[in-house]
Amino acid sequence: MNKNVLYVGGFKLPDKNAAAQRVMANGLLFMKSGYNVYYIDINTDKVISDDFLENEFEGFKYFVKSQPYPKNKKEWFSYITDISFVKKSIEFDLNLKPDIIIVYNYPAISLLRLISYCKNKKIKLIADVTEWYLPQGNLLFKIVKGFDSYLRMRFLHKKLNGIIVISKFLQNYYKDRNIVFLPPLINKKSKKWEKSEVSDTEKLNLIYVGDVSHGNKDKLDIIINSLNRIKNHVQDFKFTIVGATKSQYIEVFGDKSLPSITDDYLVFLERQPHEKVIEKIKNADYTIFLRSNNLSNRAGFPTKFVESLACGTPVITNASSNISDFLVESETGFLLSSIKNNEIDASLKIILNISKTHIVKMKDKSHEFNRFHYEEYFQDFKFFINNIN
Repeated sequence: MNKNVLYVGGFKLPDKNAAAQRVMANGLLFMKSGYNVYYIDINTDKVISDDFLENEFEGFKYFVKSQPYPKNKKEWFSYITDISFVKKSIEFDLNLKPDIIIVYNYPAISLLRLISYCKNKKIKLIADVTEWYLPQGNLLFKIVKGFDSYLRMRFLHKKLNGIIVISKFLQNYYKDRNIVFLPPLINKKSKKWEKSEVSDTEKLNLIYVGDVSHGNKDKLDIIINSLNRIKNHVQDFKFTIVGATKSQYIEVFGDKSLPSITDDYLVFLERQPHEKVIEKIKNADYTIFLRSNNLSNRAGFPTKFVESLACGTPVITNASSNISDFLVESETGFLLSSIKNNEIDASLKIILNISKTHIVKMKDKSHEFNRFHYEEYFQDFKFFINNIN
């Protein structure tokens, strides 16, 4: 008889954000381990079902109920402090006691209450931890988010029955607990990752995927300014930014953030459906992004890196998180040693003059790379589940 697991968090199923892609892939591991998989996600749709609905996505059968996305301060306060929606969903709508509840980057006060609830109901509680949030914004917001992150990361996670971590940094931080390291995973057997024909355009095609809120984290301004400085020293290229309009970029980075002649090589595209984004990545020669060496980036792991290799597109980036454990230099991408202007310029001058013939070989190597296929982690995951007490 199958057991039941309930995944709760701020993801938008089935593939509307990176969080959804992660929990769906992890759900495949639970399914392979003999669990029925249930989700409570958040949803911005006006019409939301009161029951768990059976869905299927790329061959994966699961059940999902959506919590309305908070629209104002009162609703946000309730979301981060109250678990009544989760309790009602379990006791009335689900009508069964889950063997395991997994919380995805769950707010500290709600998590504290869920710890007490699960203890009383004899339900195992696991955290899926993919970030160490660095608070930004006004002073009050920084204080609230800072306290939430401190309490959750340093104390509450250590009280749970197990922890799923996305990076080696978090694996080392929680090394004395029952943990399993799962980077962002995919089902490489899914049709969407099938190899496509290599673009025969003469121009070099670079791509960045992410909205403007990530653009600051991914140093889009540094990349664009470097490309502008070296454009006359490399082969012709086009740089496509998927997930942000030009006006949205300027709103984040400022009126003078774009050199005046970037229209010659820079294309902004608004947010696209995931399937279309994947096709654009497949048609690119390189995905490019850069990240600072801070706590947030060391604790996380970029989904865009995983998806780019799955698409057969090598990655140009720097050594954030534990990317260096996976990137094979000159085969699946290039690792820049610094994000200082002169050093980025020097590196990109070399990389962006590499022949199309070599890029085709790199695309083949990238597509053959299987270390993010979920089944590669099944034995580690099974050991982790068997040791939950």
